[in-house]
Amino acid sequence: MAVWGADSTGAEAVKGDGVPLLRRAGGLLTEIGEQEGHRLTVWAPLLLVCGIWSYFALTREPPLALPVILIVVAAVLLWRKPGSLMIRLICIIAAGFVLAQVRTHWVATPLLRAYVPQTQIEGRVADVDRRSARRAELVVDVISASGLPDGERPRRLRLDLFGGADLPKIGDRISGTARLFPNPMPVSPGSFDFGRSLFFQSIGGTGSFKGGIVINDDPAPLRYQLRRSFHALRGLIGMRIRSVIEGPLGSFADALITGERAQIPRSMNDSLQASGLFHILSISGLHMALVAGGAFWFIRALLALSPTLALTRPIKAWAAGAALLVALFYMLLADSGAATERSFIMVAIVLFAVMVNRPALSLHNLAIAAIFILVLAPEQAVAASFQMSFLAVMGLAAFFEWWNGRAAREYRPGRGWVARGGRWLVLLVIASLLTSLIAGGLSGIAAAHHFGRIAPYGIAANALALPVVSLVVMPSALAATLLMPLGLDYPFLWAMGRGLEVVMWISDWVASWPHASLTLPLLPAPVAAALALAAAFACMAQSALRWLCIPALVLAAVFGATRATPDLLIDERARTVAARDAGRHLVPLDVKARYLPVTRWLREAGQPERVGVAAKRALWNCTGSVCSAEVRGKRVTFLQSSAELAKPCPRSDILIAQYPLRRSCRGALLTVDRFDVWRHGAYAVFIAQDVSVETVRGTQGYRPWTWQPRSRRAGERP
Repeated sequence: MAVWGADSTGAEAVKGDGVPLLRRAGGLLTEIGEQEGHRLTVWAPLLLVCGIWSYFALTREPPLALPVILIVVAAVLLWRKPGSLMIRLICIIAAGFVLAQVRTHWVATPLLRAYVPQTQIEGRVADVDRRSARRAELVVDVISASGLPDGERPRRLRLDLFGGADLPKIGDRISGTARLFPNPMPVSPGSFDFGRSLFFQSIGGTGSFKGGIVINDDPAPLRYQLRRSFHALRGLIGMRIRSVIEGPLGSFADALITGERAQIPRSMNDSLQASGLFHILSISGLHMALVAGGAFWFIRALLALSPTLALTRPIKAWAAGAALLVALFYMLLADSGAATERSFIMVAIVLFAVMVNRPALSLHNLAIAAIFILVLAPEQAVAASFQMSFLAVMGLAAFFEWWNGRAAREYRPGRGWVARGGRWLVLLVIASLLTSLIAGGLSGIAAAHHFGRIAPYGIAANALALPVVSLVVMPSALAATLLMPLGLDYPFLWAMGRGLEVVMWISDWVASWPHASLTLPLLPAPVAAALALAAAFACMAQSALRWLCIPALVLAAVFGATRATPDLLIDERARTVAARDAGRHLVPLDVKARYLPVTRWLREAGQPERVGVAAKRALWNCTGSVCSAEVRGKRVTFLQSSAELAKPCPRSDILIAQYPLRRSCRGALLTVDRFDVWRHGAYAVFIAQDVSVETVRGTQGYRPWTWQPRSRRAGERP
């Protein structure tokens, strides 16, 4: 009894202590709900992204009835408990899932499933992009395509056109003989899926024209006319720019105004990448903000010259409306795709806030812009440009909300103008450095996941170059473009060229510093997602919810520490393999130096060297057509196609062949031949106590943007 009584008393004590603890926890949750519940708009983009990511993470396409079921269930729940915060959170996540699935079926296109050596294509040109002096990339709305199997005629094709002849215009009806390929697959399991990006442009195959094309005389339909007109205008503006600003700087200026980057030399691209200034080339939020902001201040200053207008009319709102039209014109002129459109939406939200006299740069406005983007194009949630822009602007908006509040609290009236001016200058420098650090650090999360490249001196380069871009380059570009019809653009283009000279001098100088460009292994998706979640909690929360950033950081560290890297990679044609040596360096077999899969393998592994240099590491031993290596205690053998006649079957733990083995070699722990990669795509092999594999098609699953190879019974050989 005594023992029982002691235990009972202890249990009651614990229970007694637990009740206040539970009450405090409940009170904290209630407080968080009250503080964050009225800011649901700010959290809505993150919740939508969670739903969209859930859709893309599936390996099989959910039934079409699921969106209808989710909508009905959400409507019933909101009707029964309209004030429940939890139900609203769940409904927003479900909305993201539904939006992604609806968008997928809206853009869906039949996909090519095999190589087509020759077919006659007829269609309308939807887009033209000159990639070099002798190669252009056409997106063609297919009207007819001879010889394609039933169910494999895509809505659109992306075709290369070689030669220096005049290019067709958007809307032209063209015909020609082409060879076609299926959309590309990832180079390894979990790598970037370029085929999915093409699918969401309704592109179901790629290829190239064999010879020239015939341009018919049919007038372009109305739906092509707007983009056709702006495409022609871009060409005229580009010619004028390059006639004033000669050489590579002219191509740089053309890229900033029209988005045309094909003529920029590789050395300039490499310098901008190494220095962390490459984002200047991409027409995105920075350019749109500078153009719209410059137009806003100029028009407002012009209107303010009239005392009557300045005192009696809302010239600030008028200037914002005019700046919105300028930004719209810039978006149509640049036509640089989703990044430019997304930037215009964000700038339009900011200008609309100015028109209705609300704070311009805020988390609320960022959230509204992100919601617009995710509703119109949910696939942007998995795109690098959206992730980098959203994270950077989120950090800047949170920082300026804190900074402005701090400045208001610490304002001290009565100081002399010298003291106020000196303090303002110091604060301006500090704010500029902090904004570069915040934007670079947060956008670096997505950059490390998608590109694995870091510019450690990017803060210094941006601190030096962005004032030149903001005060000289972009204002001159705006003025030159607007005055070009009047023939008054020369002095502004000249000033733009001088500004770009300074920018490139800064870029080359920073790029020459030691270790200016670091190539790191790609940040795994779970790690990047956890870091982005930590950043969201830290920047957006105004309650104790912000402390959830610490568990998110711990989760990122756990994911990073437990991630497994493949010991062996096999490309989708079994053309080559790459294995890790004792130092965990990826060592490919010696192949052509520009073989794309191997180049991407090395980049994803964080190895900046060229393929030929990496292949010279000591690992592979080749005798005739048989190559072998020792990888983590397992013997790996690679049989080249020239060994097919002899049909050797060397003793090996892992046997890979460029040709079909047809079960002729047995006894290996793993056998991969030409048929295996034809069925499953590229392989990633993990060696521990056992040998395990992942394949591209296994990680992709069966989704509308994935294609399965045509069976041999249909006449297709691997």
